[in-house]
Amino acid sequence: MAKTLEFKAPVFNVSLGDLVYQRLVNGLVSGQYKGGEEMNEVTLATQFQVSRTPIREALRRLSAEGFVVNQRNKHATVITMSRSDVIETYQVRQILESSAARLAAPIICGEQINELKKLAKNAAPLDAGKWGTDERHFDEALHRTIAESCGNEKLHREILRYSNLVRFVRSRVARSSNRLAQGHAEHLRILSALDARDGERAQTEMSNHIASALQFVLEDLQLPEEAP
Repeated sequence: MAKTLEFKAPVFNVSLGDLVYQRLVNGLVSGQYKGGEEMNEVTLATQFQVSRTPIREALRRLSAEGFVVNQRNKHATVITMSRSDVIETYQVRQILESSAARLAAPIICGEQINELKKLAKNAAPLDAGKWGTDERHFDEALHRTIAESCGNEKLHREILRYSNLVRFVRSRVARSSNRLAQGHAEHLRILSALDARDGERAQTEMSNHIASALQFVLEDLQLPEEAP
């Protein structure tokens, strides 16, 4: 009898270009790469110990997603975002995520709501002035769960793309305890609307939340009106 092989985990076909792309995205959203910095193919290939082909593939994807600028006969460079770039990015995010909240509210499962409630409870510090990592976890989980639960995969993918751009912007912003506390209150209002299965209110609360986040970013960053 032929032996049956048992696979305990799915096999993913991830290319070298995909791995390089993800490492570069992680570097961009963590602030490792700064606006205007050159992304030299030879230097990156040496750093990641790969050929230039997966580097070139990853840089093309990053260019298509708005992270880098490719110019003929020049190295790709990380984008330098202007005030108008940041505003437009957050406006698109506002449209996408508020729509996702409206769609998710009637169909998000109770287990997800309960898990978000637990994260929300853990996020509130015993000392009101010491907001930090737990609130960031709640923040990320709330936005991710809404995107995943909206029932529209195309919308989900676009939210992920713009979320990376937003993380790139936020890597340059110091998130104070006051801002985290304000964000937590906004997140609770979104969660309350989801729990009530109120799509219209969820949409409004998400829209207001992202508008508030944009205002905070604009106040914190000294940005040129137009990119150089």
